[in-house]
Amino acid sequence: MLWRRHGLSSMLASPALALVEPPHQLWRVEREEPPLRFSQTNAVDALLERSGNRFDVAGAGVLYAATSQEGAYAETLAAFRPSASLLAKLQAAGMDPDLPGPGEVPRSWRLDRRLRALTLSNPLPFVDIDAPATHTYLTRHAARLLSEIGVNSLDIATVRGPNRLLTRSLAAWLYAQTDEHARPLYSGIRYGSRLGPHECWAIFDGTAARLIREVTVEVDSPALRTVAAAFGLAVR
Repeated sequence: MLWRRHGLSSMLASPALALVEPPHQLWRVEREEPPLRFSQTNAVDALLERSGNRFDVAGAGVLYAATSQEGAYAETLAAFRPSASLLAKLQAAGMDPDLPGPGEVPRSWRLDRRLRALTLSNPLPFVDIDAPATHTYLTRHAARLLSEIGVNSLDIATVRGPNRLLTRSLAAWLYAQTDEHARPLYSGIRYGSRLGPHECWAIFDGTAARLIREVTVEVDSPALRTVAAAFGLAVR
């Protein structure tokens, strides 16, 4: 379902933010305890381009989830992919990069994590950060913010790029938007994964999230095997 934002008229016919409704069930892979832990960051780390999570908001909490199990696994397993520099060193040393070692996911990682399904209770709209209308709206209405961090325009490449100062700044701007009664306008951000055709969600604190199901991470899980095969990983 798409929402239209009311009360925003302009002589310049500026597009409104693209707003979407999350599915009833979302997935995340996380440590066994605590369940549904919202990510936190401080003001210093939020200003760094290459650290932290993509849509963290300084002083607030953000819970990350995916529409599919595959998306949840992709977002958490990406760190195990061996880098090109490591593989190049192995090749230079005469070692076979396909031998066990690089790209292994240890058994301890599986045992310490759970695949969990959650649902959101009466969420507000989510901003589709990938939509061209959203890019146009933010470029116009958050122009000063973008200019200060050296971004002149938004598109898929910029919002999915490695500059987390940009994405966190956009998240903080959206998090701070309220109506005339100082109530938040949005429950979070819908975004496409950089790791494949997966739909992901950054859920702002204040949005009620409820655990509805959890399973252990089994080595023969079809979703896990699909992602591991795409990433060239060996799951123990």
